Amino acid sequence: MFNQVALTYLFAQEDAGFQFVPLLNQLVSGIGIVGILLLTGLGLAITFGVMRIINLAHGEFIMLGAYVTFLMQELFQMDLLLTIPFAFLITGIIGALLEVSVIRRLHGRPLETLLATWGLSIVIRGVIKLMFTAQLKYVRAPSYISGNLTLLTDAAGDPTVSISYYRLFIIGVAIALLLLTAYLLYGTSLGRQMRAVTQNRDMAKCLGINTNLVDMATFAYGCGLAGISGTVISAIKTVSPPMGQDYLVDAWMVVVTGGVDKLVGVLAGAFVIGESNAAIAFFLNDPVARVIVLTAVIIIIRYRPEGLFTVQKRG
Repeated sequence: MFNQVALTYLFAQEDAGFQFVPLLNQLVSGIGIVGILLLTGLGLAITFGVMRIINLAHGEFIMLGAYVTFLMQELFQMDLLLTIPFAFLITGIIGALLEVSVIRRLHGRPLETLLATWGLSIVIRGVIKLMFTAQLKYVRAPSYISGNLTLLTDAAGDPTVSISYYRLFIIGVAIALLLLTAYLLYGTSLGRQMRAVTQNRDMAKCLGINTNLVDMATFAYGCGLAGISGTVISAIKTVSPPMGQDYLVDAWMVVVTGGVDKLVGVLAGAFVIGESNAAIAFFLNDPVARVIVLTAVIIIIRYRPEGLFTVQKRG
């Protein structure tokens, strides 16, 4: 909380035409966007970073996670938090099966892989539409994380800057998954094998690493993370077959902006895009902000294709 003197000064400035408090509220709301971007981009960064696969079906795994949560609530009246492990396991298993049956056969052929994952996205959406129809589905958020956290009030005690508890929950889940992924990559044997495959696949194979197993585990884990993001997002967005496509472009923007060599790049990319979009939308509007941010990302790809936050390597 600001003290009363600072609060009075800020509102006086706002009355004079300086919209500090509304801008602050917009930036705080942007933190929730950062959490969503981090959630949706993390799994994509893992699969692309290790396997160099442009997975255009990533959005469909987000959608599958949302449908798993919907089913668990409809069939078993399960709390949203309890559905997270099921979403991770089911989407991870589906991802592993697709990697073994389709992706593995196209290794080293990026164009064919891109077309294959695009075709898989269409097939998955079609299957879900046949099973659940195109009717919108709804997921219930837990009551104990409803409401808003007030960060700033005016002189009358009315909230002026606040953020919902559920968006704080999204941020918490995103950070927890980021830390879990960091531990997996840097604290386990599988993670060391993943990094070895990333640096030199042929040498890793010569050293006895089962690259096929690493690829399957990596793709399954990335798809599982996408499933978790679908579970978390499902409570703030209606569940439908095309819902994942709304997040595919945003996830790729996070990955290419931050870079994939280090997980901190994914976090930084999510923060830069989320807060930039929120700030620009405050002064202009949401569509214009999206166009400006996307244009900036294209420029970044042109002049720094390795990402803004990737550590430079010596030649």
